[in-house]
Amino acid sequence: MKPLVSLIVIYALSQCAPTLHAQLFVDQSYKIKSFKDVQYATAIGFNGRTDTLRMNIVVPTNDNTTRRPLVVWIHGGGFIQGSRADFQTLAESWARRGYTAVTISYRLGIHGGLFDPPFAFDEAELIRACFRGIQDIRTGLRFLAKNAAQHGIDTSRIVIGGASAGSIVALHASYIDPLDKLPAAIGKISAVTRANGTFARPDMGSYEGTQHTEVPTPSVDVVLNIFGALLDLSYLDNAPFIPLFSYHQTDDPVVACGVNRPYHRVPLVSGNYPLLSGTCAIVQELAKRTIPAASYETNIYQGAAHEVHDPVGVDKAAAVFAAKYVATPTGVTEDVSTTVNADTRWTLYTLHGVTVASDVTSDEVRMLPDGVYAARAGSNRTMVLVQAGTVYKAR
Repeated sequence: MKPLVSLIVIYALSQCAPTLHAQLFVDQSYKIKSFKDVQYATAIGFNGRTDTLRMNIVVPTNDNTTRRPLVVWIHGGGFIQGSRADFQTLAESWARRGYTAVTISYRLGIHGGLFDPPFAFDEAELIRACFRGIQDIRTGLRFLAKNAAQHGIDTSRIVIGGASAGSIVALHASYIDPLDKLPAAIGKISAVTRANGTFARPDMGSYEGTQHTEVPTPSVDVVLNIFGALLDLSYLDNAPFIPLFSYHQTDDPVVACGVNRPYHRVPLVSGNYPLLSGTCAIVQELAKRTIPAASYETNIYQGAAHEVHDPVGVDKAAAVFAAKYVATPTGVTEDVSTTVNADTRWTLYTLHGVTVASDVTSDEVRMLPDGVYAARAGSNRTMVLVQAGTVYKAR
């Protein structure tokens, strides 16, 4: 691990708030207001048509703050169905806890084989659907960063969660980084021929997406995984580990808790789906690594359903876990940009180690979106918080 990345890991772990503050973002005590059908992007769908992507944003109305943690919830549906409306009630409950809460839509659809979905044409279809979701969620995060002041968002405190396909997207959108080897299936591959026509499968480009790229994608601070999975456990490599809360049933018939194909109990359907590593496999992998046990919490339930056996209890546990990381705003000291020579050039990185600004002045650093960055000025390395045009040193 690079020295800069090590610094980021140490910082991230140091930001855990004391337990006594946890109730601040656990109890549902605020009144709320919803902004529905907010368009955040357009994108080309699996069938070549343009999709309009929207989100619902829910905010507290009586919390007396303009800078709240953000939680983004991603619905499930096997990449072929589901709606952000499915998680509207969940978003409202998290807004009542003091979050700016979002339930977000992403591109759906896969090409079927002889039969329509859930039958898949080949393994590439789910992989490409997942990466469309990653692009959309990361685009949505940039949209929210651009509009942080309007919706009272502190972009240095972000939680992302989902269920089933939504959790698969959340995990990948959070853990994939530039050093990871991406699947060949997201490049240009052979077309799909069906009774209603032939459909090209072009190179999908960057997992970042192409819209709102004038601002960097904010870093995620907590991932909430509800019976999700990873295509490749190596995506946990390279970038700092993001604290992870997970729930899964041991014999889930749709997304296996271990390593298996989606719908693994229905071989006729599952045959053209790729292998996924569910929560049980992820936890086993984390146990092999030097990941502090306090930075992940796993609820494995002895059951055989693709659902949460205790929705209220699991939701409360997820809220308690997330609150440890977002309950206290980032600590700061002096305005760093006033303590360095005006000619000093800065290089800044996201908490994933992605460069967002190179060889820039202090005045140019001030113009970055609010958030926490790893920074290098000359030979000095530090963590900084950009907030309302001021650059602070993070404690």
